[in-house]
Amino acid sequence: MTLLSRGMAGLAAGIVSVMLLGGAALAEDKFSAVYVMSDNLGDMGFNDNAKTGFDRAAKDGVKVKLLQASPTDPQLWRQNLEAVSNSGDWSVIFTGPNMHDNLAAVAPQHPEQKYVFFDDELALPNVLSVKYAQNEGSYLAGVLAAIAATDKTDFPLSSGEPKIAVVAGMDLPVIQDFILGFKQGAATIAPDVQVQVIFIGNFNDAQKAYDLTKTAIENGANVVYNVAGPAGLGILKGAADSNKYAIGVDSDQNGLHPKNVIASMTKQIGNSIYDSIEQIRAGKAEFGKLKIYGLANEGVGLIYNDALVPAAVKAKVDEAKAKVVDGQLKVDTAFK
Repeated sequence: MTLLSRGMAGLAAGIVSVMLLGGAALAEDKFSAVYVMSDNLGDMGFNDNAKTGFDRAAKDGVKVKLLQASPTDPQLWRQNLEAVSNSGDWSVIFTGPNMHDNLAAVAPQHPEQKYVFFDDELALPNVLSVKYAQNEGSYLAGVLAAIAATDKTDFPLSSGEPKIAVVAGMDLPVIQDFILGFKQGAATIAPDVQVQVIFIGNFNDAQKAYDLTKTAIENGANVVYNVAGPAGLGILKGAADSNKYAIGVDSDQNGLHPKNVIASMTKQIGNSIYDSIEQIRAGKAEFGKLKIYGLANEGVGLIYNDALVPAAVKAKVDEAKAKVVDGQLKVDTAFK
């Protein structure tokens, strides 16, 4: 889940454009978007999913740049954000996880610069915040996990006991949002379900994630939910090496271990990025506000491994989804 950041060397000069908050769209050949990262590409999850949105925009003629950075070098994250903000070269600057304090410090210094802050929220007039209802997607993951743990006929690697686990990166509000939804979904299938919750302490130590996953399975978990970003590759491998089931996250990770990953809870990050660019170009983006992508607008969802999940099981999960979408069921959340 990597590439080293090249820093700011060679940052191409863009065409400075003036964008009015609800005004006319920028000319297509002048629009530019840069993503200031706190991590690298190659995670087969969150970051690679985000890249798909910028790739789509580039095909539409948008000038794009992704500034990778070592996840252990927060000083570089700040430097990159300040550099692109000071340059005046970018129509919109995107940033995401781990960048809250940096953006809170830099964005007010550049009131004419537009920012999109995804997977987090910052109430500033020049920032469009984008969040995802990961609790709703995780609810479906919990439903599927509990079914898989207790149904030995359709899921022969399970013991039949209602024992599952979440291996997560860090104990943060957004991660608790995953966990709450997952637990709630599992409990609708098996009220006596036992959910182990284990934190790695970071989002990059795949070996530690692997070891903790093996421990969770030794303690009885039949299904392990990956909520660990780049470290999650270790979770999926740990489940596969233990011959148990796993559920991927952020991107479709089913093909990484096709005999063990039964589904992936996707956050459609790339789609939200592309959508945000399109709204900004059309002068319709609501800066200063928060936009949420959930089950109802396909911002999150569950991608099944068709080879492992029978149609009848999919139907059960889809019934649960319908109850959330039409408002019959409210999923627990870590946010107010």
